[in-house]
Amino acid sequence: MKFEMMDTGPYLESVHHALDEVILQELDTEKPVIRFWYRKKPAVPLGRFQSFTDEVNQRYVESKKIDVVRRITGGGAMYVEPGKVITYSLYLPRSFVPDDFEESYRKLDSWAVEGLRDMGIDARHEPLNDIVCEEGKLGGSAQLRKRDRVLHHATLNYNISIEEMLKCLRIGKDKISDKAIKSAEKRVSAIGEKTDLSVKEVIDQLKKAFGNNYGVERISLNDHTLEKAEELAKYKFSSDEWNKKL
Repeated sequence: MKFEMMDTGPYLESVHHALDEVILQELDTEKPVIRFWYRKKPAVPLGRFQSFTDEVNQRYVESKKIDVVRRITGGGAMYVEPGKVITYSLYLPRSFVPDDFEESYRKLDSWAVEGLRDMGIDARHEPLNDIVCEEGKLGGSAQLRKRDRVLHHATLNYNISIEEMLKCLRIGKDKISDKAIKSAEKRVSAIGEKTDLSVKEVIDQLKKAFGNNYGVERISLNDHTLEKAEELAKYKFSSDEWNKKL
């Protein structure tokens, strides 16, 4: 299967999640798409079914003007920074995706695992939906299955600030100790610590790995789709009604 590949951004977090919804709705299932994201500012993407108050340190993120945006997929909250994470979305026909969730995550992220391994990183898939190495978690994926199509997106850690992540996400206390930071660092690993490649070079290598597996045609995001996403971002993904609904 040949994919259309697009790079989009930099945009606000709300626009990226709106793009996920709009592109999935507009998808021609004969032309699956992979999209690489680029962000304007730090943000906290929140899982579709997570409680805002349980997961987010609201006082801190508001003081730092960090956007919290509820995804249309499940999974856990995370902290993201421009140039320090790598996010991609796949939009594809459901017929291409295994019914078994574990197998679908393995299949849809296998090219990324392969690309990381080609860079000398000992990456592997760990059920259900994580990409890990010996030192810890490199990233994770989430999915939405809707009628005859599937959204699968993943975020990989290039080199985020663990201290900032712990300040944004609620862990039971406002101040972060050195012990807590060191403990989190043991569970989270970073691509940037395992390669001399820049984040751009890593993305280029991942694009190459994807193309080797599927074949790609480079396309641009059309103005109509972007306008729809920007409108959706305003009334849905930037609203307290959506982001704080649970």
